[in-house]
Amino acid sequence: MKIYDVEIPADLEIPELDDKTRAELEATLVEIRRYRREAAQRLAASPLRDWQPAVVRFKECPPPSPPSIDVEALRKMPPQLRAIFVFAHRDDVTY
Repeated sequence: MKIYDVEIPADLEIPELDDKTRAELEATLVEIRRYRREAAQRLAASPLRDWQPAVVRFKECPPPSPPSIDVEALRKMPPQLRAIFVFAHRDDVTY
């Protein structure tokens, strides 16, 4: 298994999530999406929607690096937390 093209060693235990935990995570994701949608709607209805902050110039930053996974940090996590991490990044997992 790979996450963001980083090979996850086979000896790293990542258990399956039980149905209750999976349902709780999905419900949390639905709540986050609802909150963001409502925040966008509030902003669209706000009289401040067209307000533009002053332009502040900063030194040019390098482009962001692609996401990566620290396998040693995964090893320090409890197995249940690893499973939640993999579930949260399921769209970026390849085999």
